[in-house]
Amino acid sequence: METVNILAFRAPERPDLVATFLKEHELVLTELNIPLMVKGDTEWTTDPNCYVIVALHQTEGMVGGLRFQVDHGPGSKLPMSQAISKLDPSIVPLLQGLKQGGNGEVCGLWSANRFANRGVAVLLSTAVTAIAPYTGANSMVCFVGAHTKRHPEKNGFIAIKNIGEDGAFNYPTSEFRSIAMVNPDPVLLPFADPKQRQVIYSLRLRPDQTRGECPASDPVGGEV
Repeated sequence: METVNILAFRAPERPDLVATFLKEHELVLTELNIPLMVKGDTEWTTDPNCYVIVALHQTEGMVGGLRFQVDHGPGSKLPMSQAISKLDPSIVPLLQGLKQGGNGEVCGLWSANRFANRGVAVLLSTAVTAIAPYTGANSMVCFVGAHTKRHPEKNGFIAIKNIGEDGAFNYPTSEFRSIAMVNPDPVLLPFADPKQRQVIYSLRLRPDQTRGECPASDPVGGEV
């Protein structure tokens, strides 16, 4: 059994880990031949309302990560808004409505190819759902590749069907299909898989714990 440490922190608190996050994320996008469309977007690195979650392996280093950006202030814009507004302008008022009650976006999810098929994305998706209420978010959104939507679905996300084609868009290129999703209640998690809901509640009550997990075909022990 391998050990993966899952660590959550506000972006400005760990510039060292943020720098590694940026480097590894860029490497993954390059390997997938996806344009570095957000390479210049680094404002989140100094935003105290942006939470970063990373997966750290003893020998492989940082093998995965994501960020959770809480919508705040009159001028803030979530990455989803910037990505989708040119394709469907109705995303703007939709996100503005969610913002009133406290909303955050799960974005920048990546996992290293050198650590493929270990289920890192599952661990990260679980962890971010667990911490969401502590950030003041009463809803969560994400814009994910169609091939990875099963991860947010297990954690209570559903497609935003009143935009795009039932929430789906060709993005970031015509070869990729992405889906806009929302978790309307990350506290009670009415749409989450029942077993996954219990895991999230456990992590929420005791965030510092060691768990034995098999999130993919290879066993992975996750410390959260």
